[in-house]
Amino acid sequence: MIYKLLSIIAFTLLGIGIYYFYTNDPSSGNAIFIACVSKTISGLDCPGCGAQRAFHELLHGNLIKAAQLNLLIYFFTPLFLFIFFKVTLKPFNINLPEIIISSKWLISLLVLIILFTIIRNLI
Repeated sequence: MIYKLLSIIAFTLLGIGIYYFYTNDPSSGNAIFIACVSKTISGLDCPGCGAQRAFHELLHGNLIKAAQLNLLIYFFTPLFLFIFFKVTLKPFNINLPEIIISSKWLISLLVLIILFTIIRNLI
């Protein structure tokens, strides 16, 4: 029973979070958004830099603008949503399929993220 309640709370918080991102533009400076610690300290863009602005643009249907801000948004948004739904639907006996990723794919993904970070800081 407690897990179902926690899942409902999680869904509510997700909805509030999505609504907040939809109604507030992170680039305007008028709303509260988390600043990138990596960029603040080093001055370099991390793989996640621009993701908040990209997510805002994605919610508004600006697909090209979202890709320009952070191309990884198209990979991580579905992944995070899948993981969220997998965890929160389990108390309701809704089981989503397992994600089976080999070590080679994980290493390839890590290399891709590192290359993405290097390239975005050189351009």
